Amino acid sequence: MSNNQHKGADMIRIILVGFMILMSGCASIVSGTKQSIFIDTPKVDGAGCKLTDSKDGTWYLPSTPGSTTVQKGDGPMNVVCEKTGYETATVSVDETIAGATLGNIILGGGIGIFVDAATGAAQLYPDKIVVWMKPRKWESMQDEKTWYKDKKAYEEAEAAKAKAKAANNN
Repeated sequence: MSNNQHKGADMIRIILVGFMILMSGCASIVSGTKQSIFIDTPKVDGAGCKLTDSKDGTWYLPSTPGSTTVQKGDGPMNVVCEKTGYETATVSVDETIAGATLGNIILGGGIGIFVDAATGAAQLYPDKIVVWMKPRKWESMQDEKTWYKDKKAYEEAEAAKAKAKAANNN
């Protein structure tokens, strides 16, 4: 191998190593350590919600529907919504792995997974959290039936979406 060929091979190695170092914090750069979450309370506007993660990080949404920005990486998270005339409702959500984290494993040789895990960038909460709040007192029996019917339809649609997503991932 000639001297020029050695220099070319060395340059390629330098470029590859530099690329791997740059990619080592890929999810941290691409998705960040904070995330905006939209909270919806179907049929109930103006509920106040408190979001608390497993390390007692706390965020507030004063009125639904709406969004708030939370710190990622400390899931699961409990979302507790309250409004006068309604039962307090709680939903627990887990984090999933952020897509950019997989890029670290493939392109960065896995080095960045440690950076992303430590900063929370490797995790991702759902973009939208739906909290169904039940009235303490129904206006009519028809209102109660409609509420349960709508909630059931929502849950079935979400289950069908999850099933389709799981089938696409296999």
